Amino acid sequence: MTVPQDYMLAQQKFDALLVELMERLDLTTRHQVYAVLFGFLRVFRRRLDADQTLVFAGGLPAVVSAMFVKDWDPEAERLPFAEPADYDAEIRGVRRDHNLAPPDARRIVAASVRSHCDPTRFEAVLARLPAGAAAYWE
Repeated sequence: MTVPQDYMLAQQKFDALLVELMERLDLTTRHQVYAVLFGFLRVFRRRLDADQTLVFAGGLPAVVSAMFVKDWDPEAERLPFAEPADYDAEIRGVRRDHNLAPPDARRIVAASVRSHCDPTRFEAVLARLPAGAAAYWE
């Protein structure tokens, strides 16, 4: 069996996402961008159950998917979805001392990550998630 392109090019695709986010978030290092992406993914994951988390991970690029499930505790308390404007403060609170997320980070990261996903697959997994999930990704 041939190694899928998603895995063969995973690092290149992830690097392209980080470079795009660095520019769009007006940050200067990949470490800063990684912290914002990490916070963005954690805030969303806190609102999904185990099945939903795995379904959603399947719609993400390989390295982003790995970030999404890394250090995941399926038994952790789930949070309710909130208003989209309320997420930026929560994103900045993840790894607070290392996170330089600007006020509109959620919207910027969501658009960039979506642009690096297969649109049909991403929409299909998003449609399987609870109400409020799609708003997070707008």
